[in-house]
Amino acid sequence: MEWIYHTVHHFLATWGYWAVLIGLLGENAGLPLPGETVLMFASFLAHKGTDLELHWIIVAGVGAAVLGDNTGYFIGRKLGPRLIEWMKKLVHMNEEDVGAAKDMFQRHGAATVFFARFIFAMRTIAGPLAGVLEMEWKEFLLFNFLGAVTWVSAIAFAGYEFANEFQTLLDYIEDLSWVMAGGLFALAYYLWRRQKKKYKERKQQQEAA
Repeated sequence: MEWIYHTVHHFLATWGYWAVLIGLLGENAGLPLPGETVLMFASFLAHKGTDLELHWIIVAGVGAAVLGDNTGYFIGRKLGPRLIEWMKKLVHMNEEDVGAAKDMFQRHGAATVFFARFIFAMRTIAGPLAGVLEMEWKEFLLFNFLGAVTWVSAIAFAGYEFANEFQTLLDYIEDLSWVMAGGLFALAYYLWRRQKKKYKERKQQQEAA
């Protein structure tokens, strides 16, 4: 954590808004970068009177988050069949598993894209996953944008207003992110199991017709 802290500080001090753009764009495109830390630290530095200004941090953050997620989406769309075959081998998925996952994402994809923005790691895979599972791009773009505006604004204002408690706030958000991830994982697993059952029944009905 200490290493990340000093690295992000140096990165922001050197590159300013470009650091925000690179950090968030990379994380949302699928790279394991600490976008949340970059965004909060930038807001912290804005509060301390550096050249960074909060409103431009939010503009840069939203733009980078949306662009990064859409990059990930189109990568997932382009490499979808190969990624699906790789996933099937890695976690022993069959065609029913893939079909059920696609159905579930079509039903709940908008909520998934929106709330994934608030969870570390899920931000990284939401875009490529939406592309792989062939979510409609216009719907993805809308809820991706709404999620980006909400998340970037919330994190930036938190980092700015609670600058004197920066480390405590960062730890709190990280802990909350893990709790949310566990809850959403359990919910996603339940929905997937139910959707898989429905998908299997519908497939059997089609074959019997």
